[in-house]
Amino acid sequence: MSTQRPHIEANLPGVNSTQYLVKSWMRWALFFFFAASVFGLMMRYYFLGEIPFFAYKNLLHTHSHIALLGWGYMLIMGYYVFSFGSDQKRAGLYKKMLTINVVAGLGMLASFPIQGYGAVSIFFSTIQLLSSYYFSVQILRDLKKAPSSTAVRMIQFSIYWMLLSTLGLLAIGPVSVLLGRNHPLYFMSVQWFLHLQLSGWFTYAVFGVLMHYLEEKGKTIHLSKTQEWTLHLSVLLTYALSVSWSTPMPFLSPTNSLGVVMQSLAYFWILRPLISALFPGLGFPSHWVDRLMYLGVLSLIAKALVMALLAVPSVAHISITIRLFVIGFIHLVMLGTVSLGIGAVMVRKGWLPIDKLSKKGWTLLIWAFVLTETLLFIQGLLLWIEAGYLPQYHLIVFSASVLFPFSLAVLLYAAFRSPLGETITPIQSKSNFNIQTKNQSMKSSVILSIGIAAFLWTSCGGGSNQGTYTPPSAAPAAEKVADPKGIGEIKSVEIGEGIDEALANKGKAIVDMKCTACHQLNDKRLVGPGFQGVTNRRKPEWIMNMITNVDVMLDQDPTAQALLEECLTRMPNQNISVGDARDILEFFRKNDLEKAGSKDGAL
Repeated sequence: MSTQRPHIEANLPGVNSTQYLVKSWMRWALFFFFAASVFGLMMRYYFLGEIPFFAYKNLLHTHSHIALLGWGYMLIMGYYVFSFGSDQKRAGLYKKMLTINVVAGLGMLASFPIQGYGAVSIFFSTIQLLSSYYFSVQILRDLKKAPSSTAVRMIQFSIYWMLLSTLGLLAIGPVSVLLGRNHPLYFMSVQWFLHLQLSGWFTYAVFGVLMHYLEEKGKTIHLSKTQEWTLHLSVLLTYALSVSWSTPMPFLSPTNSLGVVMQSLAYFWILRPLISALFPGLGFPSHWVDRLMYLGVLSLIAKALVMALLAVPSVAHISITIRLFVIGFIHLVMLGTVSLGIGAVMVRKGWLPIDKLSKKGWTLLIWAFVLTETLLFIQGLLLWIEAGYLPQYHLIVFSASVLFPFSLAVLLYAAFRSPLGETITPIQSKSNFNIQTKNQSMKSSVILSIGIAAFLWTSCGGGSNQGTYTPPSAAPAAEKVADPKGIGEIKSVEIGEGIDEALANKGKAIVDMKCTACHQLNDKRLVGPGFQGVTNRRKPEWIMNMITNVDVMLDQDPTAQALLEECLTRMPNQNISVGDARDILEFFRKNDLEKAGSKDGAL
């Protein structure tokens, strides 16, 4: 009696039956990738001109949610379904799950640009969250049927990390209500979600997919239990760096350094045999799909090297000080390791098209990725050494970013060009999954929980922002009168009538390095408020105390707390000296004179 698990097409009559689920799934995934790239391009344009009707933070929320929960989530879960969900009943279940995810993604795509975090967007985010729980249970059930291996365990742990990351989202609601959104736990909850998504869910998925792909080719990578747990523990320990961004504490730096050392060892244990198996002799592949995979693995190596550098405390600090480095790192993971690495495997297995048009689309995507990453890191390095901005940097990076939606439009067209009735022919037909059904309309069967959506509404910013958190040694903000000079060592600042150009030039170099990724020099808001008019609104002592004593100001100064409530992004402590703060103040005075027509209005 055969024990082989039957493929779905074996249960269906007809030679011309279609891989409906595979194609539908990947078409929607590519659509969300394209949509995320459009909103990313709009964010880049924000530094060049105005975009009416859309706030920058709403564009940011849309871009991040669609990229993580649309493209990234569907790409990885698609591989898991296609590889391990190989019976007819499960195919029907996963078709319904696809429908739910598409509805949730379209809902977020329509609502986040308009309202940011609001009732509608949080409702659809809740749908996605709840479906991911059910989806994860079903995938884990399928994985239990697979032979035990390091690849399967990596895939299982990727799902565990994804589920654990959502604890950060669920904690936001109670923390907001009980302690307030200025409490350190609020920001720690947000960072918990982001850290476990990038270093856990997505990274483990890439490891698992590449290892599983090799297993199907007869090449097995084995890690001992000790090696696996070294990797697991490193994920938890390196969370310390994410916490230090908003809540600096002395023990966080050595904790992160230990985690980075453990992670570097674990990555070495994984990447060495992985690279040898994928690319014998380390030669550059001749086929374009293998080159795509090659670049994905190179991105994984680059991620490992970047993480290794973070064992040095000074480098770790600068990595969260210069926001371009943060953006570059996130894109390195999402575009390099995930999109190129897993995308290449999907093409190799026949789940994404491999025609000439697709080759052009992927080539353009690679150019977009390489150009923008190069610009982000070069500009970040220039800011680090206080060398200012590249000439026309924002125009150049916007122009390079145009390639993202253009390349993805090509890939999306290639995916839609072949009708659902045609069968995808993989390069190497070693897949365990061949879901084929009759060409029919997708059935919508969506049962949604409105009650839990209301709960998450309060979690993500709906409802009242009031909490009971009282910062250390401070009275409740409502009862405390703000000192117009702020809180800190700066009690008096001498300012002349004119502008000291030498001080202003020094201040501009510091602002370029540490501030302009979150603030603009005009009155438009990015992550934080624009700088235009700041010397007309705030006394010079307040400005300098906010720069040099930011943690205490955010905890105790009512004006700073009100700004934090408005922006919901905690300004990091960048260890700026009093002298440098004075230079920045002088630059702000010059900027106000040029852009607002007046300065020192708060004196």
